[in-house]
Amino acid sequence: MKSMATTIYVLALSLTTTTLLFTGSSACPRDPLMTIAAACHQVSTGQPLLELCMKTLHAAFENSEVTEYANIAAGTAQYSCQETQRIGKNLLQNPSLPKELRAAYDHCIGKYDMVKNKIGAIDNAVRTCWFATFKQDCVDVAAAIDDCAHNLQPVGSSSPLYKMVLTDRDLSTLSCSLALHGVAKQWH
Repeated sequence: MKSMATTIYVLALSLTTTTLLFTGSSACPRDPLMTIAAACHQVSTGQPLLELCMKTLHAAFENSEVTEYANIAAGTAQYSCQETQRIGKNLLQNPSLPKELRAAYDHCIGKYDMVKNKIGAIDNAVRTCWFATFKQDCVDVAAAIDDCAHNLQPVGSSSPLYKMVLTDRDLSTLSCSLALHGVAKQWH
């Protein structure tokens, strides 16, 4: 009898592990199932965002819950924002950096502490399916990143930091849009 209970436990554990592995552990209840292409077409406002979406989700399972895709996008946005801040700090170490560009970089790097925290909250909301502050977090991230880009544009639109900031904006928009297309829309 004990052997049968152990066998059932092992089978149940294997089934659960396999299910989580193949369906995604971060999917929310009642979350729509979509292909990557369908999800990306639903949330993209143009060809550049569509291409970014397809590139970001390329390694996901082809037919997954939308919040699983949002989870991947949020994790990618979080990593990208960390890298932007790290590179911005490195650029500020250059003693020959022009004063105007230094001020713009410094302004952005200051904003990125809040951006990273909010992106972390967005990532957490998508992973836990708890969207109480989600919409405001998305608005706050977009506003901070847009403010950073606006300050960089006149003095450093050709700088690598400016391009990274624009990518961060698109990735955070993508993660918020995917989650809002999924189960998060029920919260607001």
